[in-house]
Amino acid sequence: MRRTVSLRGRRRRPRPEAAEAAPENEIAAPATVAPPTPEELRRQAAVQERIQDLCPEAPRVIGRLSRFGFRTYLCGGSVRDLLLGLRPKDFDLATDATPRQVKRTFRNSRIIGRRFRLVQITFPDKILEVSTFRGAGEPAGEGADLLIVQDNTFGTPEEDAVRRDFTVNGLYYDLEAGRVIDFVGGLRDLERRVIETIGDPWVRFREDPVRMLRAVKFASRLGFRLADDVYQSILDCRDELKKAAPARVYEEIIRLTNMGGACDALRLLYRTGLLAVILPELAAALDAFAKREDPEAWTAYWEMLRGLDAATRAGEVPSNARLLAFALWPLFETEIETGQPASTPDEPEDGLAPIAGRLRMSRRDAYLVRQIMYAQRRFSSKTKGRRRKGSPQQLSQRDWFDDAWFFFTLRARAFGRDDEVAAYESSRRAREPGAGGDAA
Repeated sequence: MRRTVSLRGRRRRPRPEAAEAAPENEIAAPATVAPPTPEELRRQAAVQERIQDLCPEAPRVIGRLSRFGFRTYLCGGSVRDLLLGLRPKDFDLATDATPRQVKRTFRNSRIIGRRFRLVQITFPDKILEVSTFRGAGEPAGEGADLLIVQDNTFGTPEEDAVRRDFTVNGLYYDLEAGRVIDFVGGLRDLERRVIETIGDPWVRFREDPVRMLRAVKFASRLGFRLADDVYQSILDCRDELKKAAPARVYEEIIRLTNMGGACDALRLLYRTGLLAVILPELAAALDAFAKREDPEAWTAYWEMLRGLDAATRAGEVPSNARLLAFALWPLFETEIETGQPASTPDEPEDGLAPIAGRLRMSRRDAYLVRQIMYAQRRFSSKTKGRRRKGSPQQLSQRDWFDDAWFFFTLRARAFGRDDEVAAYESSRRAREPGAGGDAA
């Protein structure tokens, strides 16, 4: 075997025969899983065809790692979505190659992550993430906090499966064999349409509190229900979310309001008390809505979210600002309806300020949410005091206009005020140059 040598400090790319040997992890089908039925075999074969159509890069990566002696599977949410007939957002891979071995195999790759290191392989229009099978890790000492802060222990596919959060996310697809590998009962729970944790939910949620938000996200997005013990453990462990990194909480808020599941997700967050932990201002505003004699605002809020979900499922790609504006509208409801703002866009001492600071929201997102909210008064002619500068034509050229107008039309529909939309459109047409109105 030829050795790879260093030449003037530059490392040569190793030849295939010089690659490090793969860990000796013998992978066998779990004995507890029954042989697949004819229907399951048909569905698994359909998965293979869809992978070739939706992500031809995945078979290429798997094939190259296989030629170097590494076993690699499609894993996680992509397998779940393919089995449900959905289009996966991402195609993730798991392998017995270490991150360094994967990086040496692909020039177009880089290692990322601190808590758990993985490799991103970049293609012209896609990025594939390849992780190494994780092991059991170091057991926590007696009385120790279960919160996981580092997770770089490598192991076998079965060990990796039981480290994942939910059974429906613990499935692997062996592309070369054309079969699903299920160590955790995920196929059963897909059939039952239920979200179950892998292991004791009280322990798993204390290990990583953000898993509670992920449970809500998957239940709402897939139309599944939470298992009874999962629901109860969320009630018991919800305060653990205060330990989670703000950036991860913010990221999950965006994700659970996206993909057409915002209405169900926010209802479930409110019902379980998770909303009061991560967004206490919003939970208090919804409590106030629920206590009003007139349920109009309460009903309209959920109707607006259903409209957002319908547009997202129809193919629209919502911005973060649009998602946040719909979710946080109750904080601005009084200002919008009365036309008497407690603040201005240049004086951001409003209900958004504490949330933006606590969740480390980007200044850009916070700015756009405020602009969307303040635009509502202009659309409905409820701005009081000094008139804002700018014509409807100038307003329509703002980068936030499309999101603000979309919000206005859904809010008007939810409150049964379609006449406000027609009135603004009429005013805008009247002020267009050459329409007989005053041009700005």
